[in-house]
Amino acid sequence: MKRKIALLMCMAMCVGMLQGCGNQAKENSDSAQGASQAVSETAGEEAAESDSNLNAEGFPIVKEPITLTVYGARDQNQAKWDEVLVLQKYEEMSNIHMDYQEVPQDGFEENKQLLFASNELPDVFLRAGLTNNQISMYGVTSGQLMPLDDLIATCAPNLSRLFEEHPALRQSCLASDGHIYALPRVDLAMSGVMDFKQWINKVWLDKLGKEVPTTLDEFKDVLIAFRDGDPNGNGEKDEIPLGIREPSSIYALGGSFGLQLQLRDTYELDENGKLHNWLCDDKFKDYLVWLNELYEEKLLWQDYYKNDRPAWRSNLAGEKFGAMYMPYSDVFLNCEKDYVGYEPLIGPTGEKYWPDAMTGAQTGCFALSNTCADPEAAVRWVDYFFSEEGSEFFAFGIEGETYYIDEDGIPRYNDEILNAEEGFMTAQGKINLVPGNGFPYLKTQRTSSVVGSNYTEDVAACLVDYLPEVFYMKPAVQPEDMDRVVAIEQDLITYRDESVTKFIIGEWDFGMWDEYCQTLEQIGIRELEEIYQRAIDVLQ
Repeated sequence: MKRKIALLMCMAMCVGMLQGCGNQAKENSDSAQGASQAVSETAGEEAAESDSNLNAEGFPIVKEPITLTVYGARDQNQAKWDEVLVLQKYEEMSNIHMDYQEVPQDGFEENKQLLFASNELPDVFLRAGLTNNQISMYGVTSGQLMPLDDLIATCAPNLSRLFEEHPALRQSCLASDGHIYALPRVDLAMSGVMDFKQWINKVWLDKLGKEVPTTLDEFKDVLIAFRDGDPNGNGEKDEIPLGIREPSSIYALGGSFGLQLQLRDTYELDENGKLHNWLCDDKFKDYLVWLNELYEEKLLWQDYYKNDRPAWRSNLAGEKFGAMYMPYSDVFLNCEKDYVGYEPLIGPTGEKYWPDAMTGAQTGCFALSNTCADPEAAVRWVDYFFSEEGSEFFAFGIEGETYYIDEDGIPRYNDEILNAEEGFMTAQGKINLVPGNGFPYLKTQRTSSVVGSNYTEDVAACLVDYLPEVFYMKPAVQPEDMDRVVAIEQDLITYRDESVTKFIIGEWDFGMWDEYCQTLEQIGIRELEEIYQRAIDVLQ
């Protein structure tokens, strides 16, 4: 209770600070932008001067050592950041000492709010998980985050090249005022342009004399065979035909019913750029009726709605799922080759579509405060990780020490890391900050095996031709809309997930559908749709 009261007080202080600075917010933001532009315009000239401490290119980044304070979230699988091999080696290369002030992932969001409320900011935010709303609040409104556009142009040639070659990456980083305040993690591997992949147990199919399904009807027939045919051969009826991991996964898997996943949410975008939330549409109802049938017939994992990740992983490693959806195979490598990928299932109206797309950019990973001691050096520090060389260095460490290059020219971890007694993810967390994602770097097809196996790429290949041609991540909204978006989404998501679960597991019959839709309207589903439409219109 004391902790909650303290948080509420600090949040109130933060709101008060923002309100009190209301007349100065634009001035602060403009001042930060002006400072960024001023240092950026002269960065190249200063680097060329003999008295400048910044080297324009190559290593070390600075001639004389400097120290920058760094704040971010440490995943439970990561070593303390000053003990991580790549970060230690990079300090030697760059001549920049990072004073890491990492915070455990658990409780990080609360800690981050308190940090901004105190206004005692670090130089660098690293792996900070800054949301669009936080960027709008702390960048556009209060000016506590520095705009990076000009620094990127003068100090980040690798990232500039990626933005030029992939305009959607840059677009995904834009705040509501058109500036960039935070840098992303960029994933250009085939597996990185989608989240979930489809996996089905080929060993079970062969044993039961079944083919890989192509339609929803064939799929249900296979699930029934998995349920009744004892494909694992243990004489027990313990197979789980279809494994869906948690309630929120439902929305990403409805492509066979024509459901898009624009904005990584329950939206579709027509050819004219019109945005629509389909939570009340008949096609979504049809999808839920189908899922309810699977659940009632015990073809769908009966505990999917409990969001029990340990139980899910245990079932996966124990090869109890006949078909399931996973981004990568890192948690079931022991039985990975028993599963194959397959194309999207053809739905009732002939749809063959995989909606679970991504731009390849995980935004909000790196930012600078408006008090950063050396913005040019900080941006040069992060830009190396957006190069091919820096990508391999970050992902795998030191060649000959932590990894080798195989006969196909692909980097691979040494066996002692892959088979470490402490577990692969913990061993990897001593090399880099890959576990947990969120570090600003480039991942390519060459370095994709740092998390996903080559087999994951093969499974992704089954779906890549069926992704949407045009895809938008959730855009930054105008500051005046931000509070309303937060309020509506909080209530809408809570009610949506509870209601959808009740429909699927049979606690509600579909006679409740009209009441469900009316409640979504009352919460503000159409107002939210209009706000995001305005934000999308700016990008189109």
